[in-house]
Amino acid sequence: MIVKFVLWKILLALVLLSACSRPVPDKNSAPSPTPAISPTPPVSEPQKVTQDTNVSFSTYSEDWPVGWRWIDPDEAHAPTPHDVKKGVLRIRIPSGKELRGTYSNAPRYVKAIEGDFEIETRVRFRPTENCQGAGLIIYVNDLNYVRLERGYGGVGGGVGAIRFDARHSGEFKPVVQPGEIETDANIVDLKLVRSGNLMIAFWRIDEENPWREAGEYEAAFPETVLAGLIAANTARETTAEFLYIKLSPGKDIAR
Repeated sequence: MIVKFVLWKILLALVLLSACSRPVPDKNSAPSPTPAISPTPPVSEPQKVTQDTNVSFSTYSEDWPVGWRWIDPDEAHAPTPHDVKKGVLRIRIPSGKELRGTYSNAPRYVKAIEGDFEIETRVRFRPTENCQGAGLIIYVNDLNYVRLERGYGGVGGGVGAIRFDARHSGEFKPVVQPGEIETDANIVDLKLVRSGNLMIAFWRIDEENPWREAGEYEAAFPETVLAGLIAANTARETTAEFLYIKLSPGKDIAR
């Protein structure tokens, strides 16, 4: 019995180690009509962003949690440790946390947002192996989202980089592959802009440097989405720290 258990653990580890090295096939890969996108029920009343709003992780603030929710699909049996003891959202990410293919257990910190908006964060993170990422997400459900992360690995690469991935109607697409925007910075600013169906990703080293566009993706997402932070890891346990979140009103962007 013990031998079987050990073999099962080894097999699971091998599956996780290969999870980010190639595209993950979806279960229903045969051609079919594009299904309607059904959003996950909002975690709170949707907010329309009409002014700049800064969300700090101060342990003395009573304002920042309003409307925001920590979502950890493994909360009941294998919760992801997190705290704000040092004025940042610190997440210790165990191995086996992802939102891709058959995996949907990556921890998230999100808020229901309506209409166009911009969301920005600063993340302190040094991913070094297999597939690791921490950053921003605009989420509808497990089959429809975009993710902008300081990451390592992914489809087509094993380097430290800025990664921008999308999943639309179940189809996964690496909008920006790891080799395209390499960086070894352990602190970066990330920003996602939603303008109608257009999602645009930006990044910079810090406020002393200009924003650089990482890529864009078009998807017919519903008016209300969940927007916030995500952390993922298929290697050894690692730690990511988010220093703040900033929400800003959306802008009309002509393309």
